[in-house]
Amino acid sequence: MRFGILGNAKIARTQVIPAMLQAGHTPVAIGSRGPKAPWADAPDMRWTDYAGVLADASVDAVYIALPNHLHAHWSVAALRAGKHVLCEKPYALTPEEAHAVRNAMQAAGRCFMEAFMVRHHPQWQWLASQPLGDIRHIQVVFNYDNRDADNIRNQAALGGGALWDIGCYGVFTGHWLMGRAPDAVALHTERHPVWGVDTTSDAVLRWHATDSQPSAHLQLAVSMQTSKSQSVYAVGTQGWAHLHAPFNPAHGDVTNGTQATATWAPTGGLHHEAITRQFAPANAYATMVSDFVHTATNHPGDGLRDSEAILQTLSALWASERSP
Repeated sequence: MRFGILGNAKIARTQVIPAMLQAGHTPVAIGSRGPKAPWADAPDMRWTDYAGVLADASVDAVYIALPNHLHAHWSVAALRAGKHVLCEKPYALTPEEAHAVRNAMQAAGRCFMEAFMVRHHPQWQWLASQPLGDIRHIQVVFNYDNRDADNIRNQAALGGGALWDIGCYGVFTGHWLMGRAPDAVALHTERHPVWGVDTTSDAVLRWHATDSQPSAHLQLAVSMQTSKSQSVYAVGTQGWAHLHAPFNPAHGDVTNGTQATATWAPTGGLHHEAITRQFAPANAYATMVSDFVHTATNHPGDGLRDSEAILQTLSALWASERSP
């Protein structure tokens, strides 16, 4: 498949364009408002503006790596131009934007997929398949330190802030493990006094008991002004499992031999009693691209998956927000 890229973002340069090449596909054009900066691995990519990519008849699909507030607008424009769309998360900031994307996807008969690459790493399939019993408690931590006022993550008007940038992974985790949206949510934020973004967000997501499943809850802690750290810890009625690098796992390839790891206790126990699991080398970005191409080619209407439900949960969290 031939790809056009909207946005000269770091994730496009360092992860997704190399993943396209690794998966056997071709980036042919990039739309950017910044200076031309060709890659050695894709020297023939044509540089243009955003509209130029959508007008390019050689482009089959568009990957969108723009600031958050532009995701839905350019996704709709690309779908209307007849392109399949792979869009960075979050794909929308409001339910209205999400509806617009769905309507454009259905009208065009094209595939739309949100680029949650973590779902394509084998550690997540492993986590979901472990015999932990009924999940009762999930802890999600995701932090980094970014104090650059000019960074888009620190600009409220551009859809910045901790919940949109990294808290969405915690919401994804809850949907992934529980198989449905939570029944109740609560969000507590600390906002920067000048930038206005939530630099720290803490949330609780609760699932009420059903006839077949006891109640469960997820505790989420994310920050853009804390030392780099991340983990997912799931506790069930029979055992527990802990992903050590759930959201930025190393590929474990020839350039970096580090592999993703987890610990688990299938019958319970303390951490020194747990089993360590090491995962085979995997480039989740390349697997994501391959899955996107397969879905676009064979089942274009299936690309949205749980993205709408995740956006609804994020919207509910914002509606529950409390700040000091």
